[in-house]
Amino acid sequence: MNLDDIRNNITRLDQELLSLLAQRKTLSLDVARSKLENPRPIRDQEREQALLVDLVSQGRQLGLDAHFVTRIFHTIIEDSVLSQQALLQDLLNPRDSVPAISVAFLGLKGSYSNMAARKYLSRFQAPLIEHNCESFQQIFETVESGQAQYGILPIENTSSGAINDVFDLMQHTRLSIVGELTQPIEHCLLVATDTRVEQIKTLYTHSQPYQQCSQYLSRLADLDVKFCAASSNAMEQVARLSRPDVAALGSADGGALHGLVPLVEGLANQKQNMTRFIVVARKPIEVAEQIPAKTSFIMSTGQQSGALVEALLVLRNHGITMTRLESRPIIGNPWEEMFYVDVAANANSGDMQSAMKELGNITRFIKVMGCYPSAEVSPTRIPARLLNKTQTPKQNEPVRYSRHYKADNTRVQVGPFTLGGDEPLLIAELESWPGSQLDELARSIKEQGGQVLALDCFTDVGTELGLDRLQQLHATAERFDLAAMTRVTNAEQVHKAAEQVDWLLLDAKASSNDELLSAAGRCTRPLLLELAEEPEHSLKVAQHILQQGNQQLALLDSQALPLSSLLELSSRTHLPLVSRLSGDATTLPRLGDALHAAGVSGFSIAVTDSNRTLEQLAQSLYR
Repeated sequence: MNLDDIRNNITRLDQELLSLLAQRKTLSLDVARSKLENPRPIRDQEREQALLVDLVSQGRQLGLDAHFVTRIFHTIIEDSVLSQQALLQDLLNPRDSVPAISVAFLGLKGSYSNMAARKYLSRFQAPLIEHNCESFQQIFETVESGQAQYGILPIENTSSGAINDVFDLMQHTRLSIVGELTQPIEHCLLVATDTRVEQIKTLYTHSQPYQQCSQYLSRLADLDVKFCAASSNAMEQVARLSRPDVAALGSADGGALHGLVPLVEGLANQKQNMTRFIVVARKPIEVAEQIPAKTSFIMSTGQQSGALVEALLVLRNHGITMTRLESRPIIGNPWEEMFYVDVAANANSGDMQSAMKELGNITRFIKVMGCYPSAEVSPTRIPARLLNKTQTPKQNEPVRYSRHYKADNTRVQVGPFTLGGDEPLLIAELESWPGSQLDELARSIKEQGGQVLALDCFTDVGTELGLDRLQQLHATAERFDLAAMTRVTNAEQVHKAAEQVDWLLLDAKASSNDELLSAAGRCTRPLLLELAEEPEHSLKVAQHILQQGNQQLALLDSQALPLSSLLELSSRTHLPLVSRLSGDATTLPRLGDALHAAGVSGFSIAVTDSNRTLEQLAQSLYR
């Protein structure tokens, strides 16, 4: 076949895939309807787990990587869950017959709030009437007056934290929270004409993106910053001026609506930059019992010692998980605070009703702001033990780690981060278990630019304590938007760690443990293999792991190999290289720059509560 024939066949297969996905979605909605007659939870994670195990096994027989298969079907399952939830909610909360849906949001077309509104309301499949607002206060007023059915409001961002103005307004509104969504935020430097960064003298921006891109913007000399009511206003102004010396901060999609193009992309201080939006309306909604729900409420406790703790113990005693706690001053009452609480519970459940009754007896003020479907669909994790099936080695097995087998560099997905991309990955290693200081150290690591929190959970402790540490590591890393990594030294640890953390570290001694290597090769978590004294031996170990199915493998140089050796290794294998660095804050940044230029994709550095070496390295690598 010639190239055109090959491309035509690919197009035909893509069309067949779309048709099959549509058929699958129709069947998933039929499943949701069947659960109306026999109420059962939307998600059956045991079935999802068994399905994924079977699909991974079939995929291996077809030559497909286990990680690739799980990522595709996690996306399919997420869409299925959200579609079923939307169907049940529409049946439980029938909407008035209206020709269009109206929504109020901050800014003009192209603002982040506008893009979030379009995404959330697209499921209604009705024409959208958009109300542009200049302030959060105006959004509340527009919905309260009935001019708009819904209001979209940003409530928190992973980089800049809580949106305090929205929390303050929530104290006094009659509106209810009826939904939420999380939107990735990709800040770009947007321009209207052909220009260079050095020519930009004036920047139009909203205050939130400005805070979230502060590290990049601090490097632009003599920049005159003009703050606008919303990012879309900034884009409109730059489009109107159409000069080479002005730019706006905003998204590429939003900029395109104003005829702007990105000059520089990926400007946020945190590469994983997300904003959570809430949806408000005049009427509260009910959430079907089959759907995971969130309830948001505000409360004011007394000022006596332990009052807040007493209130939170009520939630714990009823088995209710708190997902967020925020405090804001009560306007007009100096030194008193209003607490905003999100919990993973349905407001109509027996436990939640009992908890709210108890809280009403011990608080000065309490009000439910809304109960709504949770927008978070956590991926089903596959325990490594379920994938522990022996594969028969093939004759004349190709050398899977070599450049002949795969010319392009492998990219390893570590939680929300990528190893092997354009920017290096930074791993912060804690050399001993920090106990109660874990949160404080994780916060410091995040602030310094670290992306992976590495901590040994199993060494010199019993199984029960090791599992407890795994759970703590997972929770802490998730809380601070970090990936988590731990060392594993036997097959059982692989099985347990793969259920909790994002990356598994195999030290050089692992080469003598076939059971460990086989378990690691059959799990779906990325692996980091420490190089032995003879790198050639480690490449043979890598071959054994890759043969088992796990293609998400990277190599760790902990011996400070000469630059020539690293270059030679990089020329032989497509597997990404990570270097463990040591030294002072003066030499490490220069060493990191040199190694990155030589092809090293990530760096691991020991972190304590007193040094800031990681910050120096991050600033050098990301400048």
